[in-house]
Amino acid sequence: MPDVGRAARLRVQRQLAIAEHGVELLERKQRIVAAEHERLLLRGDGLGLRWERAAGDALGWASRAAALDGWETIAAASPLTSARVSVAPGHVMGLEFPDDATVTVPRPRPVGASTALSYAAESMAAAIAAAASYAASRRAAATVAAELTATRTRRRAVEHRWIPQLTSELLRIERALDELEREENLRVRWAVGAQGGREGGRDDAARTEAATAGGA
Repeated sequence: MPDVGRAARLRVQRQLAIAEHGVELLERKQRIVAAEHERLLLRGDGLGLRWERAAGDALGWASRAAALDGWETIAAASPLTSARVSVAPGHVMGLEFPDDATVTVPRPRPVGASTALSYAAESMAAAIAAAASYAASRRAAATVAAELTATRTRRRAVEHRWIPQLTSELLRIERALDELEREENLRVRWAVGAQGGREGGRDDAARTEAATAGGA
């Protein structure tokens, strides 16, 4: 049998208050995360243009260096170690994402070549740095977008499923309590009426007995 007591009503009222407060918190989180997502998208657009320009410059200088010095010379000047990427984390509402990335590019090996090769090395390092920043921005936007979708899903679940269920349960309990209260009031009236009938019967008997004794 479903619980319809006052304790059940208090329990459901508390759950409903928690759910309504949860919706408020989720709405606030959604606004903040959405604003951060918009910021990351705008920043990513700028970083994407920066990377495209840097990549174009690097390709141009690499083509000039290849024409003047040859691809063998470019390969000979390549550093022996790889570039290293460091990622700076960003945070929003407890969520961590890659906010930016910096690149440490080792210096090229010295070879006898034209100045075009030096410019090519510098432009390639700049293109790598721009690519790392753009990649971090894209990953950050994707991470925040996933959190935004999850927050919207949770809010809708609480707002459109949990709260209506609790509201319906509370209404059922209150109706049952009202029915129990009406039944209790009816029993009290019956009891009072029955008690009055018994007392009235005793009074009639006493009056009859008194009248009989007086006639005697």
